[in-house]
Amino acid sequence: MMKKRLGLRTIILLLFILLVLVVCQYLLCIPINIHSGVFLLEFSILLVAIVFHFAVFRKYDSFQAIKADYLVYAVMAVFAIMLVFSIIGSPYTGGLGNYKNQSVIKEVDFETIPEFDVSQVQLVDKNTAIQLGDRVFGTLGSDEVSQFEIGSDWNQISYKGNLYRVTPIEFGGLFKYFITRSTPGYIMVDCENGDAKLVRSEDLKYTKKAYFNHNIYRHIFLHDPFALLGEPRFELDDNQKPYWVTPVYKVTFVGKTRDVKGIYITDPSSGSIEYYDKQDAPSWVDNIYPVNVVYTQFAQSKRYENGLFNWSKKGIVEFTDDYAYVQFNGNVYIYTGVTSVGKDESNVGFAYVNLRNGEISYIRRAGAEEYSARSSAQGAVQQYNYTAIFPSMVNINNTPTYFMGLVDGANLIKNYAFVSYENYQTVATGVTVDEAYKNYIRLIGKTNDVVDDDFVEKEVVVENVQTIVKDGNSIVLILDNQGNIYHYDLSNGDYSAPFIKVGDTVKISVNTSGSIKQFND
Repeated sequence: MMKKRLGLRTIILLLFILLVLVVCQYLLCIPINIHSGVFLLEFSILLVAIVFHFAVFRKYDSFQAIKADYLVYAVMAVFAIMLVFSIIGSPYTGGLGNYKNQSVIKEVDFETIPEFDVSQVQLVDKNTAIQLGDRVFGTLGSDEVSQFEIGSDWNQISYKGNLYRVTPIEFGGLFKYFITRSTPGYIMVDCENGDAKLVRSEDLKYTKKAYFNHNIYRHIFLHDPFALLGEPRFELDDNQKPYWVTPVYKVTFVGKTRDVKGIYITDPSSGSIEYYDKQDAPSWVDNIYPVNVVYTQFAQSKRYENGLFNWSKKGIVEFTDDYAYVQFNGNVYIYTGVTSVGKDESNVGFAYVNLRNGEISYIRRAGAEEYSARSSAQGAVQQYNYTAIFPSMVNINNTPTYFMGLVDGANLIKNYAFVSYENYQTVATGVTVDEAYKNYIRLIGKTNDVVDDDFVEKEVVVENVQTIVKDGNSIVLILDNQGNIYHYDLSNGDYSAPFIKVGDTVKISVNTSGSIKQFND
């Protein structure tokens, strides 16, 4: 009689466990993979439950008769399993080589970075894109606006030589999903001129906020429940057709060093899925490597570059907290600073990361960190209370230069600024990129044009004046009421220049590059 009860109890237990597993797998999309920490926890609990049942209930007739020791043993077994898996593959157990060689880091000269072109950089950040997207979303019909919402992706892509941010239109909730079953398209914002448009596409059924099997996470998981998947990212092909691009990871040892081995490309209309090894991905795919992966790879590569026990922290550097998107030759990169682990107020270099292959171009060059440059740019137009967005690093006549937009309270760009990386007090602004660029060229005294040594007399009204130090020399900067910037080196001998005040009218001999030869009475 006891054996029959135990047999029935075993069947009921196993069926219950199976039901719980199926529900958890469907709802949470936990990959069936030993490199997944959640799956290891799930597997450990399952294993302990089965062992506990066969070891205990076969010996005792009722649960009340089980000794408390067995419960302690079961809990200890779970922790023991998790401990073993957490140790295997760590740098202290033979995995050091995998940690120090994660990133492909190429140290390059800054001169190899292409010269500045406005199409290289994002003039519209995510916050501004959201503002612009909200406006065009309202162009949907009143019925559609009430049933859908804007997605939160705003992925950065390169499309026909320009940087864009794109995001799908999403379902507005469960009941609206049942009514509509698909969304009408997506929104794209040109990062150069801020042009935002709503693009109607084929009905998009597979999205992040869809339900049941139309949820893009679950759809890909059911296609390959054993893969370690990254975040699906919304992109456009060369014909402006949308797809979801999802990285597939490979892991060395158990749940440790992670790299991208390929991608799944999913059609959001039909749901068709294709796998590509990363080196075979279509040319239009920009985001193969997630930013958090390249950040982790770089940090761990540098952490163990000089051995396991680097007490002096020699050579240990990491990326700064934020980044900006740039593009070179049709590929999307992130720019970010490189700083020592001590988090001081300067950068020891900076890097460009190719998001297609994860390769890092690292430039060792000390200079100002990004937040100092932003503060300097904001100070140049402090009367307007503009906020500088995170800057890009651009090459202007082989001079490393921060470039950024300055936005108002509505996150709309009102001004642009160039700030010297090596001396963040050297800053030029303008209401257009071209104006800011010309002012900066005059300021740093470099130009690719033929130098015009012909000085002309000019009378200007001073709008602003300040003194900076450049290469050990004091330079007086004058902004006139027409937005032109002039500079005078005090080593030339006229020490009356620092006493010029806002509102003064002064006569100067100046050339076309803005260099003042002398002040005239």
